[in-house]
Formats: sequence, structure tokens, C-alpha cells
Amino acid sequence: MTDELYEATKREVMSEHEEYKNADVPKEVWIQRNEYLHKHIDKLNEELNELRIDNKRLSQQVEDQLKQFRNSGSI
Repeated sequence: MTDELYEATKREVMSEHEEYKNADVPKEVWIQRNEYLHKHIDKLNEELNELRIDNKRLSQQVEDQLKQFRNSGSI
């Protein structure tokens, strides 16, 4: 038994990609997972773009308010 373990450790270790390629998971499952991940990434990208637009709007609002305070002599 120990000889088999020793021989197994001497072999080259499979990469993560090779493990996925040789896995016993049907191709349909991988396609389904891939579709889910793409949808999730698209949703996150949309959310990120909305946050960036909102951030620009809020920073402009703060700048305008600050200008207003400076012009009125409050600051």
C-alpha cells in the first residue's frame, strides 16, 4: 500500500482545469453552471454601472452644495 502512495506522489499533479476536464460531471451541468455564472456576472456589471452613475451624481450634488455654501459666506 505504501508503495502505491509513494508512486502516486511522484506523478505530476493535475491542474485544476484538467481535474474539471476529467471530472465525472455531465457536460449539461457545466453548460448550466456556465450560463448561471454569466447571468450573475452581467447582473453584477449592471449594478456596478448603476452605482458609478449614482456616485457621479452624488459627488456633483456635493460639489454644488459646497459652492452654494461658499458663495453665501457660510464657509
